[in-house]
Amino acid sequence: MIVLNIYKIRDEFELPTYGTSLSNCFDLSFQPSTETIKGYDRYNNPISQYLNSRGIISIYPGDRLLIPTGLICKIEQLLTVETFADIPKEATPLGNFSIRLHSRSGLSLKQGIVLANSEGIVDVDYQEEIYVLLTNISEVGQIITKGDRIAQAEVVSNIPNVKFITLSARPEKHSERSSGFGSTGIC
Repeated sequence: MIVLNIYKIRDEFELPTYGTSLSNCFDLSFQPSTETIKGYDRYNNPISQYLNSRGIISIYPGDRLLIPTGLICKIEQLLTVETFADIPKEATPLGNFSIRLHSRSGLSLKQGIVLANSEGIVDVDYQEEIYVLLTNISEVGQIITKGDRIAQAEVVSNIPNVKFITLSARPEKHSERSSGFGSTGIC
């Protein structure tokens, strides 16, 4: 069993959440752990933004900002999964696992906010706060507020190739998801 241990830099920060009961990726939110957000503008000049009292920042067209999640994660594997209370469960760090960060489809489609590096990779040995590198590809400024869901993440391992099977009928829905692309909202 894989365990994602999560340390919240501040007690009030939110843990990751899943959009639906069968979502593969969990959502990470903007949790300001510092008073300034750093990044680069469209001309590659360093920029800093101070958070206002409501925890809002602006992302102007072409800006690339390091958005804090307020979380530090450690991936471990339980070597024994017995459920008996008298048997200790041992955990070991994993070398061939990572956390992969992806753009949220609704945020990308509706606001033009995407990951600047297409996919973020948090290596198993990275034990610092996780930041999401966001950019605004739209032509207008956008805002992000404390608590907004800013990226999707998943724990990924080096698993063997997947076998493809052709179905004769369209798969039936098996969760509460009501529609497709961007259906769990933008924030």
